[in-house]
Amino acid sequence: MNRYIKTLFVLGLLVVGFAAGQSYFAARYRREAEVSYHRALAEFATHMQALSSELNKAKIAQGEEQRSLIGAAVRRLIYAAQINLGELPLGEVQLERVERLLAQTAAETYAYCAGSDKLTEFHEQIEYVNHELQKMLRSREKEAGLAARARFPLQWAALTALNEGLSELKLPERRGEISGEEISREEAVEIAAQFSRAEGLRFMVTNESLGSVPAYTVEGRDERRHITVEVSRRGGLVLWMTVLQGRDGEEGAYTLEEMAQLAADFLRERGFPSMQVTDVQELNRRALFTFVPLREGILRYAEPVRVQVSADSGAVIGFWATTYHLAQNRPQHQLEVVRSQAWDPAEKIRSGAEILDRKQALIQDQQEREILVERLGVRYQDQYYLIYLNAESGAEEWIVPVKSPQFF
Repeated sequence: MNRYIKTLFVLGLLVVGFAAGQSYFAARYRREAEVSYHRALAEFATHMQALSSELNKAKIAQGEEQRSLIGAAVRRLIYAAQINLGELPLGEVQLERVERLLAQTAAETYAYCAGSDKLTEFHEQIEYVNHELQKMLRSREKEAGLAARARFPLQWAALTALNEGLSELKLPERRGEISGEEISREEAVEIAAQFSRAEGLRFMVTNESLGSVPAYTVEGRDERRHITVEVSRRGGLVLWMTVLQGRDGEEGAYTLEEMAQLAADFLRERGFPSMQVTDVQELNRRALFTFVPLREGILRYAEPVRVQVSADSGAVIGFWATTYHLAQNRPQHQLEVVRSQAWDPAEKIRSGAEILDRKQALIQDQQEREILVERLGVRYQDQYYLIYLNAESGAEEWIVPVKSPQFF
């Protein structure tokens, strides 16, 4: 009898263990599927946002080379979006219509490169999809609230920071160096605390880098904030700073113009010279502004400083200046500001576009060679663009859509 009871007990344990194991693996599978789905949806939204921007540029582009670059970028983004679309579950979006829209847009890029303007007709539909996706992501984040952030504590924040800041955080080619006396760990902590101006945090050095730019990594945190500051070992310059913090304030409480002013104030209060906004990227209620110095009447694009601002709180949550600091200790170009007489800017842009602003700039081409350009602030069909024309030939080098003439 006792043996029979023991056998039943062991069998019961096996059944319970098997059921628990099945439940564990099922829950793990659901979590992995949920993470995979959210990743695909976030990547799809990012690709659609970039695709909308490229189609906006397509409206104003004139030159054959620029059209070829835009066409290639559109196809690349569509292929990436199609891969993401295949990973989304049915019922979340109207897959057939979106798939058809993407396929038609990709097919039209070849005719666009040959001179057709039909590609630009897809911009309104792509922008509609982009707008709805961004709204969906905001709604999901708001509904999930603290529960989702508890399940994925710093993963989403870290991945977003990596995605948005990869090109900014990547160490540039060593063009110049940072001079000055070497500072101590204690001095690095003091510099980080003063630069961040974050009260109530205890900062400490967590790493010493011996890379192309030797630096101290200084971190400070409390229950809501985690601030990381990279300080050069020579000269004690802040190379970059990132801030992870809990949300506060109303959703989207700050406008783009207000965030641009907050970013400019941040630089001015920390002793940077006169800087000009040259680009802004918006993603997940954050705006990343690129500033360049204006020296001798020429905007120096090889010396960028980037500042990221939260639309919810107005706080600066990202800062990158490694390239800028390196550039201050290498020979500067001495260029005479001369308006080109060989060609008329009005003849180089699309008919109907109005030139509202004109400056000269020193930019880098794909081989990182610096070239002089005419930087035109243009209005076309109630939208605004920055068009960069080669100062010698008048050929289009860059086209950047902007929100308003404030960014001219």
